[in-house]
Parts: sequence; structure tokens; C-alpha cells
Amino acid sequence: MESYQKEITQIEQILKDNPKGMTVTDIARKMKTNRNSVAKYLDIMRISGLVEMITFGPAKVFFPSRRIPISKMLNFTSDYIMVFNKELKIVLINDTFLGFMRVDREEIIGQYIDNINLPMFNEDFDLSSDVKEAFEGKDFTRNIVFQMSGDDVYCRVRIIPTVFEDGQHAVAVVIRDTTAQKITEEALRESQEKFKKSLKK
Repeated sequence: MESYQKEITQIEQILKDNPKGMTVTDIARKMKTNRNSVAKYLDIMRISGLVEMITFGPAKVFFPSRRIPISKMLNFTSDYIMVFNKELKIVLINDTFLGFMRVDREEIIGQYIDNINLPMFNEDFDLSSDVKEAFEGKDFTRNIVFQMSGDDVYCRVRIIPTVFEDGQHAVAVVIRDTTAQKITEEALRESQEKFKKSLKK
């Protein structure tokens, strides 16, 4: 893919500028290159999750991908991430998540979603239902709170449709610890309340 990076970047920009979709011929005309080369680049991009394709009769129409390639997400974030395949098994998890939850990779990888025994996934957070909806293309965010070592932990959870490098659909659960932010906000609120009370005296 590296050898075609210039062309792939160009196609990404063309599709970004034309979000309603374009055929191979349309893209080739914009690039002023031959159709066969463009078709080859698009095949690479589709496998990598960079574009999506819909067939209208004999025409194949390409769109910017609405799904984020997993490799990009795992390599460029400090968030806690785990990825489910269509069988609802955990197939990828980043080291940050393992450190946060204090578990070994072997305890998590290959587990079915309903068998995950982690404090953040409890009766207040129906992970299974959320992941199933994400496989239908929905992308949404939840704010959760749970207890770990006797302390409240606050997190923002995003459920994101994504793709594996071979083009198979997947769902990523991306978690950000917002406890420090929550504590700061609560301290500020309490300080403001004390100030208001002092003015009334």
C-alpha cells in the first residue's frame, strides 16, 4: 500500500469532496489517469477499510468510509480499546486497556461479550445490546460510572463501527477515563456553593 500512497491520498480527497459517491470512471477522469489503475487502488482501499462501495446495476459507486480502520485506532490513541468480531468475541485489545483493568490478555481475548467479567460492564451498561446495534452502523456514546478498589470510576464509552484490514466488519469499544475531570468539576461546584453561602451570611 505504501507504493500507492500518493494515489490513495488523492482518491481519499476526491471522495471527501464528493460524498454522494463516484464511479471508477468518475474518479479516473478527476485524476486524469486510466480506469484500471483507479480500480486497483480502490480495491486496496476497500480491503483496508478506507472506502465503501455500493452497486447500482452495472455501476460500482464508491464513498468515503464511515468506519475507522482498526490499525489506525489502536496505534494512535491512549484510550482503552477492545474490538469485537461478528461472533461478538473480543479479538483485539490494547495494552492501555489491560493496564487499566489490571487483567492479562489471555483472560480477555476470545471471550464472548456476555462472558466478560469486568466491573465496568454491569447491569447499568448493556454492552451486548450496544455492540449489536453498532454492527448495524450506529455510532454512539455512553457515560458510565462503576466501582474499582472501592472508588468510583467515571468513563466515557464510544461504540464505533469499524473494519478489520481484510474488510470484515467489527465493532470497537473505546473507553476514556474521565474520573479526574469529574472530580475537578465536583470540587468546582462545591467551591461555588460555599462561595454563594458565604455571600448570604
